[in-house]
Amino acid sequence: MNVIYIIPGFGQKTSQKEYREVIKRFKDRKFTIIPIRISWKHRVMSDYVKEFLKQFQHKPNDRVCLFGFSFGAMIAFITAAKVKPRALYLCSLSPYFKEDLPSLKKWWKKHWGKQRMKDFHQFSFNKLAKEIRCKTILIVGDKEGEEVMIRAKEARKRIKNAMLIVVKGAKHNFAQKEYLGAVRKIITSTVTI
Repeated sequence: MNVIYIIPGFGQKTSQKEYREVIKRFKDRKFTIIPIRISWKHRVMSDYVKEFLKQFQHKPNDRVCLFGFSFGAMIAFITAAKVKPRALYLCSLSPYFKEDLPSLKKWWKKHWGKQRMKDFHQFSFNKLAKEIRCKTILIVGDKEGEEVMIRAKEARKRIKNAMLIVVKGAKHNFAQKEYLGAVRKIITSTVTI
């Protein structure tokens, strides 16, 4: 059976319209959908990763994929080496890995708070990227922050089976017409298990 875990972005839920659209597209491709619930408030990335792994349950012979947006993409990336999916769909992979932190804008650091910033230090992009062996599709909007674009391009270089798709006119907004339209096309044209 083909199984896909859908991991939403920070503060989001898979019950939102844009995620329901993605879920429908994967169902049309004969996937069993496992929507992930994350308790976002007053927690850090390592908590989000643990919460995802507790929900990671399927049959041993299932062909598993992970789909995430922003923090959801970061959760998928961090756990990929451990759970060994067949494919990763990383939409707007967040630039909060150990290597990203020194160059982050001051207001970003303040926004996420000391606890989250401290926790981010334990996740090395370079180390994790070496361990990802599956097909990886990176999606990023050309109107997103420079840091998000840099992270996506670096992931494309470091992951062997990676493809980068830049969505024209798209911001860091999964619900945006341009972004969601591109994701629909990607699911329809690239999903093969």
